[in-house]
Amino acid sequence: MISLSGNDGKHREDSARRGGSVGVSSTSVTPATAADGHRAGRRPVRGWLAWAAGTVVVAVVLFAAYLLQSRTIPAGPDGASIDLLSWDMLHGNPLLRGWWVADVTFYTTELPQYMLLESARVLNADLAHLGGAMTYALLVLLAAFLARGRARGAAGVVRAVTGGAIMLAPQLGDGTQTLMQGPDHTGTAVPVLALFILIDWASPYGGQTAPHTPRGRRWWVPAVTALVLAWVLVGDALVIVIAAAPLAVVCLARACRGLVAREGLRAQWYDLSMAAAAIVSVPVGLAAIKLITALGGWQIGTLQTKLATTGILARNFRITGQGLLELFGADFIGAGSTRAVVFAVLHLAGVALVVWGVCAAVRGFLRGDRFIEAVLLLAIVFDVAAYAFGVQVADLLSTREIAPVLPLGAALAGRLVGERLAARRLASAALAAGVACYAAMLAYGAAQPAQAPVFEDLTAWLTAHHLSYGLSGYTQANIVTVEGQGNITLRPAGPAGPGGRFLGARKWEANRSWYDPAEHRANFVVASTVGAAVVTRPEAIATFGQPARTYHYHEYTIMVWNDNLLDRLRS
Repeated sequence: MISLSGNDGKHREDSARRGGSVGVSSTSVTPATAADGHRAGRRPVRGWLAWAAGTVVVAVVLFAAYLLQSRTIPAGPDGASIDLLSWDMLHGNPLLRGWWVADVTFYTTELPQYMLLESARVLNADLAHLGGAMTYALLVLLAAFLARGRARGAAGVVRAVTGGAIMLAPQLGDGTQTLMQGPDHTGTAVPVLALFILIDWASPYGGQTAPHTPRGRRWWVPAVTALVLAWVLVGDALVIVIAAAPLAVVCLARACRGLVAREGLRAQWYDLSMAAAAIVSVPVGLAAIKLITALGGWQIGTLQTKLATTGILARNFRITGQGLLELFGADFIGAGSTRAVVFAVLHLAGVALVVWGVCAAVRGFLRGDRFIEAVLLLAIVFDVAAYAFGVQVADLLSTREIAPVLPLGAALAGRLVGERLAARRLASAALAAGVACYAAMLAYGAAQPAQAPVFEDLTAWLTAHHLSYGLSGYTQANIVTVEGQGNITLRPAGPAGPGGRFLGARKWEANRSWYDPAEHRANFVVASTVGAAVVTRPEAIATFGQPARTYHYHEYTIMVWNDNLLDRLRS
């Protein structure tokens, strides 16, 4: 056995705790000691296995529930566009040659995920629901694990449950559409949270080893951080706002504090390296996008980054505030029934926990053991500020621009509020009751009837009339193409020519080969007055002349010509 006595023993215990060597006077191992060591070694393994098994069970249950709730909202054109992009990549076009994509490509985020789903089943409208449910289930689990952090035992469980519970039951209606329909920035939070978990686990902050000691020199953490951020940036520039910029600012602030305290430059190597990694990731990611374009890959749309004028700030703030409530399931303003109001009011508890967590993060912004908390705080602030003061605010559906605030806020609340709840018996009981309520709301949402595909009737009508390749607005085009499963194809058209009075190819989530008259023959146009991006009858007639036949079906006007309309599209 190891004999330690007096101050010498205390010194050696401290040395061992810091990772140093311990001198021993004599060593002997008894059978009982060996057995105790063996059992102690097995406890961490059993703990990891328990967490892994529990995670798998929870993941399956959450995915099933979110899939059912996602189906309560019909898939839309943006989700269908991602289906077509990933389908093309899966079938031999990895660089997406010929594609005009939106202002965000999701090339390195959701597209690989959708390719995986499409490799296992045919192209159809349900893929958007599968992808959305998978993404949101992953976000809940990642937020829970980030909330848990390095805490173990009951404290770790309470932190994880707090973080996951805040996200557990998305609001029906617009909330479900924002969080589970298409890739609109929600999925970008998946690799970001995974990176934060890696940084938290590997970071020297919060452990016994200082960043500048030999064991603390985790050189690979900044390297991995730069690679991951650059990779995600290729798919979504929002990563600059919710990850790269917060990491750089927090690390530089900590390094400056250390230098002011005269700790020496060597002691700041980790913070400076992480800041450099975050900064360097931006030009690397942008260079990768330019390289893909130079190699003949996709052409990206223009991202609107202007500041809003003072005249619309009040509207922006109002929509931002309501949008934040919607993200956390607490939008009682737009609730359409008494039950919806009750559900929203119950979700205000989650909002209160996040506000509590934000306030705690502000108070301890530069604390040595709150590195990730500071990054989460700035990520939330930067994302909300960029949205509220920008020009992206249109309506509640544009809340997708700040969708990452939900998992970021949930993780922050779990880390800073969860342990305080665990320390109070009454608070723990209230948390358990809240989780039960949220679980009941999730079960209710999953039990709601599924909605039919949004343009199922139009697809069936076109099939019955043997119209297989035509033009329409973006609102109908890609989703009908996906729903048609190869039998019906609509290509998006939009205003073109002098004054925008004619029709041309809509260079947004479309491929230029679709409009090649040598490859395809389009002989009809679907005009409509319902939707955000539609084709009108006057535009069609101005471009192609009077149709040979005209049909009216519900809100649609279907015009048919006897020649190939692709020859007469305007540029």
